[in-house]
Amino acid sequence: MKKDVLIRRAIHGLIALAPLYYLLPDDLPIVGFRRWVLLIVFFAGIAIFEGYRLKKGVIFLGLRPHEAHHIASFVWASAGITAVLWLFPYDVATASLVSMAFVDPLAGELRSARKRESIVLTLSFGAYFVLCSASLIMCGWRGVAMSLILGLAGAIVAIPSERYKNPYVDDDFVMAVFPAAVMSWLAFML
Repeated sequence: MKKDVLIRRAIHGLIALAPLYYLLPDDLPIVGFRRWVLLIVFFAGIAIFEGYRLKKGVIFLGLRPHEAHHIASFVWASAGITAVLWLFPYDVATASLVSMAFVDPLAGELRSARKRESIVLTLSFGAYFVLCSASLIMCGWRGVAMSLILGLAGAIVAIPSERYKNPYVDDDFVMAVFPAAVMSWLAFML
């Protein structure tokens, strides 16, 4: 594996740590503001860095060639992380982010190994379903049956989100937000 790909995969895996945000108290005692302000500061910092990078034409290890003059995937991922943590219940947010953190790179590795698309889709779907359902079950809020249903719904939405590329929105955003939205809606309806 090339060094830049390894860096991208490793950073992608770190997204699974984003739900640690929920361990922070709602009111941060030392700094004197609410927990959600950290999300805004996080995304604002990423956006400012990206604006600077684009303006100065900075390229660094881990960027894909098409990101040299366009918004990079790490910015889209940061926007997705911010939206998911801010807008959705913690169990759904955790399941969505943990699953996306590992399944998106898995699909990329399977494709780079020149596996047939049916194998990529099947393995990605299965991995997403297992990770998502397990995360929901471990949060212990909705019960096993509901967690499996939500995990299935998340996988049904996430895998096409990763597969079909959109020139306007990166799959790192879509693969985090769309499954969380569908799982939250379904949990509300059931």
